[in-house]
Amino acid sequence: MPGSANNRMHIHFYHVDGLGRDADDGGAIFDRKTIAALRQLGAAVDELPVLRRRALRLPTWAGRIEASRLRIPEKESGGRTILSHEATFDLASEVNADALIVHNYFPRFRFPGRKGLELYYRLGALDHYRRAFDRTPSIFFLSYRERDAAEEDFPSIRGRTTVIPPPPAPVIPSARSMEIVHVSGSEGWLPKRLSRLTDGEIARFGKAGFVIGDFSAHPASAFGLINDRFTVGFKLKLMQMIACRDIIASCADIADEMEWIAPGYPFWRQVASVEEALEYFCDIRDHLTVEEIDAAFDEAAPRWRVPSWNDHGEAILNGLSAT
Repeated sequence: MPGSANNRMHIHFYHVDGLGRDADDGGAIFDRKTIAALRQLGAAVDELPVLRRRALRLPTWAGRIEASRLRIPEKESGGRTILSHEATFDLASEVNADALIVHNYFPRFRFPGRKGLELYYRLGALDHYRRAFDRTPSIFFLSYRERDAAEEDFPSIRGRTTVIPPPPAPVIPSARSMEIVHVSGSEGWLPKRLSRLTDGEIARFGKAGFVIGDFSAHPASAFGLINDRFTVGFKLKLMQMIACRDIIASCADIADEMEWIAPGYPFWRQVASVEEALEYFCDIRDHLTVEEIDAAFDEAAPRWRVPSWNDHGEAILNGLSAT
């Protein structure tokens, strides 16, 4: 409720800055919108960027925090401290963190056919998360799949975890298009660059009568392709596709997220390749009418649990107030 003690909470919000992260990175967008949601609910949020440099250590991806460029304000009575993103978790003991936000649970990183990359992200990861989990009373996950995996690896965190999937941008989709394929996301991160569509794949979609594009300001319900070949974290694009009522094909494992967030979602499939996704889209387009597709979505949508950013902020404030 506005004006409650929870909403007047003072939060120190540490977030990753630099070392391969840009403003269009999904994690950066998530942090900005989370901070805005907390402020909208009345919380006083102090943004604290965490700069890193490369270092010879495990896990390699975490880098080394630039202590000389880090601002650590004194924690006032009643204040709370959040570390957002696993690359900030080395600070858990130093800042007496109240909560962690796990963007990616790297001990379970998977990229079929890229064993070297899997090893890079997994090596040393369990100990990294263990140190932070042992010191922090509240742990937020973006992904239901990853919360379950972490609780398998660390049974002691059960009862201290909350899942806060990133909400979609508010949207009322326009009339369904049977030509548009939504493909969204930045390519600043190596696994994403390794997953991007090839010129040949894009040409095959065009030859089949499809147009590939990102979400517009007023998107149509259409098709949605998650071309990430790797599975880690939460696919922010997935939530926008659900909000748009897209027909979804995903190369990554999204089964747990679909079951929790959009049970009974009428048209989605996990595929082994982009070519299989194209076949799925053609099959739907060639055998079902727009009216049949929309009717199936109308029947299923009331069972979905798609959060708003207000819900998201409230979940974090409630979790912090319990620490």
